[in-house]
Amino acid sequence: MQQGISSIDRRKMIRYLALSCGLIIPVNSLDAIAAILNSNDLKPCKNSLLNADQLLILRDLSETIIPTTDTPGAIAAGVHDFINVYAPACLDHLEQIQLLTSLDSLAQHSLKHFNKRFIHLSPTEKLDLLNQMEKGNLPFSNTDRTHIKLIKSLVTFAYYTSQIGATQELAYLPIPGGYKGNVKFNKVGRAWALTQ
Repeated sequence: MQQGISSIDRRKMIRYLALSCGLIIPVNSLDAIAAILNSNDLKPCKNSLLNADQLLILRDLSETIIPTTDTPGAIAAGVHDFINVYAPACLDHLEQIQLLTSLDSLAQHSLKHFNKRFIHLSPTEKLDLLNQMEKGNLPFSNTDRTHIKLIKSLVTFAYYTSQIGATQELAYLPIPGGYKGNVKFNKVGRAWALTQ
């Protein structure tokens, strides 16, 4: 008895079919998954770099860098959550250390100079501390100055690649000019030539 497909191949095929059917079912629950991902809970996720305090500092720091104006700011865009997941996956070890060092430095200096945690500072005090760090003025060092550039670049990257940043802050046109596939020749004139 000769068959085109051996029993082992049929078993593999049935296994793959079962796996593919099993993967189709959870697609219906994508709305629930999206709701979980869009929640504004400040709990560090499983693959995160930051602890809860560092995440709060990053949240307020990102809102200081890109504040809410007539468009939503960094908190609304979830910049801090994005960086928390992006950093361990995409930054090298040195950059991760720079990020952590900067957040810890801000925490220490806000306690030392304002006697308050960074998250309890007024927006003006947060901006003042950020400007001092960016200039490398005392008590911050030139190392802090270079580290804050990393945070600012991460915040701007996270914001402008978010849906809020891309559609509400920037002008978004998914297909510039639109696509008109079937246009009468007399409306467009002559056809375009590639060479003369």
